[in-house]
Amino acid sequence: MSGEAFSHIGQLSSDGKWRWDGAAWRSVATESNSRSLPHWLNLQLKDRATWLTLAAALAVGLTADQALRVGTFGLAASLTLALIGLALVFAGRIATPQSRMLVGVSALFAAWLTVRASPWLLWPDLAMSFALVGLAACVATRGSLLDMGIAEAGAHSARVVMNGVAGAKFAIAPLVRARRRPALVAPIARGVLIAAPIAALVSALLAAADPVFASFFNLNFDFGQLTIDATFVAAGALVAAGLLRLAAAEPLARVDGPAWRLGSVEGLVVLAVLDAVFAAFAVAQAIAAAGAARDALRTAGVTYADYARSGFFQLLWVAGITAVVLILFSRITRLAERTTKRAFQVLSLIAIGLTLLIVFVAFQRLQLYEEAYGFTMLRLYSHIFAVWIGLIFLLLAADFAGFFKRRRWLVGATCASAMAVLMALNVVNPEAFVVSLNIDWAQTTHNVDTQYLATLSSDATPALLASESPDITRIACAGPYTYSVSAAAFNWSDATAASLRRARC
Repeated sequence: MSGEAFSHIGQLSSDGKWRWDGAAWRSVATESNSRSLPHWLNLQLKDRATWLTLAAALAVGLTADQALRVGTFGLAASLTLALIGLALVFAGRIATPQSRMLVGVSALFAAWLTVRASPWLLWPDLAMSFALVGLAACVATRGSLLDMGIAEAGAHSARVVMNGVAGAKFAIAPLVRARRRPALVAPIARGVLIAAPIAALVSALLAAADPVFASFFNLNFDFGQLTIDATFVAAGALVAAGLLRLAAAEPLARVDGPAWRLGSVEGLVVLAVLDAVFAAFAVAQAIAAAGAARDALRTAGVTYADYARSGFFQLLWVAGITAVVLILFSRITRLAERTTKRAFQVLSLIAIGLTLLIVFVAFQRLQLYEEAYGFTMLRLYSHIFAVWIGLIFLLLAADFAGFFKRRRWLVGATCASAMAVLMALNVVNPEAFVVSLNIDWAQTTHNVDTQYLATLSSDATPALLASESPDITRIACAGPYTYSVSAAAFNWSDATAASLRRARC
């Protein structure tokens, strides 16, 4: 388009497809598309990809291939996630202290993939590590986790997906630019052509002189495995390229909620009905605690013991749904007047207080169930979830009460609490904790579910071997006594379990 005459900024080309902006011709189609999209979907770049970007993406892909080939969590999985973090720091040039801190915490969670063996920890650790590197890329140059509202969190999620899709094109940009520079490509091509026959002749002479060196050329390609490896490398490289593009994109500006708002009367009615339902549940609990509900239980064919031990999962679901409803309606309800704001705040705090009662009831019922049937990982995690969601409701109450109104801190505080809980679980080793709880429970009930204990991972082996019960020790000794795997699949917990069996069984 440079040869076409122009006289002023904004002039269209003769074919109507380009517009002069004073320095270069810009596509009209791209311009109209950018105007039609919301600003938070802007995928404009502030930095372009370099050769280091391409090299980092390929390095992550090669490491991911090793992690995916072994089909298990281990050293390669930890290294892959750590390498993604390093790629963001050096190739993605993330600059803010918080983004670098998120990368560091991501590496800590990635390290647990080599240390722990329980799927109750490994999958959450993997998800948390990926989430943290994604957050680090989102706040690479601007923004904070403690200023990220619900709308911003949704916008960042959409940007992660869209930059992931565009990551491949971004990463190969240096190759495209090099192809357009004959002065650089031509000398490299001539050098390769000159070096090829020389290298072939020297290699043939060395192969004739040394059979070991000659064996390097006895290639036996497994095209099926080669295809799988290529797929794994591509998958890892695409993930890294998407995150690097996200870090190089223009930072996200403040995102407000939807322009549409629900009327204040509708929002207050929803909360009032919710409070009425919860109040009725509180009355039911008071009646049951006073022993006045025997007729109702008898009619339903439920004993009081069964009643006390049932329904905890439903109660936790109710608590989770209530949290979503309160957050959603606080964002979409029009509260223009001071009286409606105050009424909404009061009804929300009442709902939170009654929901905390539900969480407490659920916690008690879980405890009664465990006293009757013993402890499992699912029951332990249900306990932890009940405590954590109670904490979230306390944070939500503080938000509704107006604490730190100038910052959108609720999402960040929720994420920080989830990170703290998961890190604590990794340190404590929940499977070993479940074993110790069941051993203590067995001393009272003289009963232990050995079949369930046998399903636990290597994380539980040290606690099982520490038991004085022959039945429990027999379970621990049933596992492998040797541990010989590739470096990519190495897991510290599995190796320790095998070593303990050799020493104690």
